[in-house]
Amino acid sequence: MEISEVIKFLAKTTPFNHLSQAELAQLSKHISVYYYQAQDKVPTNGRRLLIVRTGVFALYSDQQQLLAKLQEGDFYGYQLLLTDLNDDDLLQCDEDGLVYWLAGDMFHHLRHQFKNVDLFFQRLFSRRLHQYKEQQQNSRFTLKLLDVVHAHKIAISPEQTVQQAAQLMTEKRVSSLLVEDAEKLVGIITDRDLRSRVLAENLPATSLVSQIMTRQPHTIDKNAYLFEAVQLMSRFNIHHLPVTEHGVSFSMITATDIIRAQQDHPVYLIGEIHRQQTVDGLEQCSLHIHELVQTLGKQQVPANEAGHIMTTITDALTQRLIKLAILQLGEPPCVFSWLAFGSQARMDQSLNADQDNALLLEKEPKGEIEDYFSQLAEFVCQGLARCGIKLCPGNIMASNPELRLSLKGWSSRFARWINTPTPQALLNASIYFDLRVIEGSRGLFNALQQDILAKTANNDLFLLHLSKTAQERTAPLGFFKNFILEQDGKHKKGLDLKKRGISLITDLVRVYTLAAGISEVNTRQRLQALAAAHMMDSRDSQNLLDAFDVLAQLRWDKHLQELQQGHDVTNLLDPAVLSALQRHQLKDCFAVIHEAQAAMRYRFSREL
Repeated sequence: MEISEVIKFLAKTTPFNHLSQAELAQLSKHISVYYYQAQDKVPTNGRRLLIVRTGVFALYSDQQQLLAKLQEGDFYGYQLLLTDLNDDDLLQCDEDGLVYWLAGDMFHHLRHQFKNVDLFFQRLFSRRLHQYKEQQQNSRFTLKLLDVVHAHKIAISPEQTVQQAAQLMTEKRVSSLLVEDAEKLVGIITDRDLRSRVLAENLPATSLVSQIMTRQPHTIDKNAYLFEAVQLMSRFNIHHLPVTEHGVSFSMITATDIIRAQQDHPVYLIGEIHRQQTVDGLEQCSLHIHELVQTLGKQQVPANEAGHIMTTITDALTQRLIKLAILQLGEPPCVFSWLAFGSQARMDQSLNADQDNALLLEKEPKGEIEDYFSQLAEFVCQGLARCGIKLCPGNIMASNPELRLSLKGWSSRFARWINTPTPQALLNASIYFDLRVIEGSRGLFNALQQDILAKTANNDLFLLHLSKTAQERTAPLGFFKNFILEQDGKHKKGLDLKKRGISLITDLVRVYTLAAGISEVNTRQRLQALAAAHMMDSRDSQNLLDAFDVLAQLRWDKHLQELQQGHDVTNLLDPAVLSALQRHQLKDCFAVIHEAQAAMRYRFSREL
């Protein structure tokens, strides 16, 4: 590469842009140019400064945690040059690119000669050190069960006696035991069981564990978030929760473990929600949601994890409202499933989400059944509104009698949409085909979901029309890669990150998922499942996943800023407020969407 090209690049790159042409020419003589291909490992132990010229490079910690993605104008190596301490990072090329390596001696010469260069890299190092510490201190919101529990399985056979169980609990100094039969989890036994089911009932010490154990206990995977364990334990009022690995017993987590791990965890709000006895109490709990959001922002929790947390809180409010409604109305006259659609179903709720829900009933909604569930739905929907989850302007709520149907009723409705894909039916598909059970019968819900997937998988005509609908809106990027701005109702111009970004990815991924008969609902999990099933090229899947994360993060950061400033939360972003790097990333996201839509057009239209 010619020296002039190197000088031209350095002249527009901070902090070298303050140097004269002669100084830049001298600097360029100490630069080596290297080309790396995707998946190449970049050496990080040399005493030299790396400057990214083109491409994308992923930086991982020694714990395999993604720390940053380096793009044009980013630096690496200054931390070692400034401190003589190597972080044992891994730098890997994600997209083919060029890097400039500046010799360490010249780096130090520049620092000593130019105060602004030294100050720039000192500040850069301080900022990176702060981010690194944040990531090293397992964020209170992103702790996983693996951060709290270890592979320490203490189990007993159901054929052993309660005396042996008590002796084992005393010996191991634990308050509960896993009960396993041929290494299969069949129950748990706790010190409370020994008191209430043995001593209180005057059973002999020779009684078998199988007589008093809790059968088919709730379980949770070891990779789940800690707040999900809080949600599960609070919801079912349990204090001991078996932790599994690939469905096999791994350990046990208790309420005491959680309290010890995170005594000041704001997501204990979930536990408070499940303890409330009135709608007034739930409304008071919901007032703390904005405080939680601001703390999530300060903790730099990624957008996808923040969306997961926000959705879990909405789930908890919904579940508790249903319980309160049942306490008031009496036991339901038939089995039911409370369904969520849209962002709540996908577990990526934002700060301005409204309600999208419905009821799936075991029997036809007539007479007593219709009266009961009409009251229950009104109670829950109005309760959610009081707690800040807005009523749906399109009336997609269980309080709408058209959205309280039996399994047969819902199955017929979905069949009609699938077999006669009118514009309205396809609009419904974008709303109703992302669904998840929040409370009630999971079996009833599974029957409906499997019925839907059986009807959509390999249904060429439906998928053709659905893919066409998913391409009606395009990413706001012009022919010359310039942003195409639009106005909102208040005449503000910008980019709608939801309608012209996030939703485009959600829509096209949904088409692939329905075609493949995949039951995942979360967009990120759908992309991973499509790649694993070879229904989408792994590189295309990863590109869409990266684009989805960037767009979600930009929207989340924007919402946090608006909330802090007391402004209305919107999805319209003015690209002028972004840094050059962010604008570059945004254009890349829109280009990825454009390419994915073109690939979908070919995939689902070529045969017809």
